[in-house]
Amino acid sequence: MLKLKLSLAILALALSPLAAPLLARNHPLFALLIRSFFSRLCHQDPARSFMVEGSPVAVCVRCLGIYCGAALASLLRVVEAPARRLLAIALLLNLLDVATAVLHLPGSLPLPRFLLGVLLGGGAGAVLLLPLSRSRVGLGPQEDRSV
Repeated sequence: MLKLKLSLAILALALSPLAAPLLARNHPLFALLIRSFFSRLCHQDPARSFMVEGSPVAVCVRCLGIYCGAALASLLRVVEAPARRLLAIALLLNLLDVATAVLHLPGSLPLPRFLLGVLLGGGAGAVLLLPLSRSRVGLGPQEDRSV
């Protein structure tokens, strides 16, 4: 039950940047609060963000991918070695993508940056949630207790 609650909380966090442009017209204060919260975590460059209803999402495409990947990882049962390999590969790919931008080489498009973020978030989420998947704390009475 704890794992389900945690997964739902992570999913809500992952989707909340999408709420900012949806709330901008009718509830600008809520949209501003969401953007303000995420401004501490992301550069929020509109040129590197998906647009929803003509307004940028509260985070860049890579950060949105990271949050979505972490939410996805929270829903899956992961094994330690593959999770660590995924994180290492995702870190390397993201560093290469950032290096191309720093060196002013032709940069990646939004969809590849989003997918690289999903890989990074999935790997990081899987590694961070390993202790929870090892313990039986998150298992309720109806869930499978065999590992």
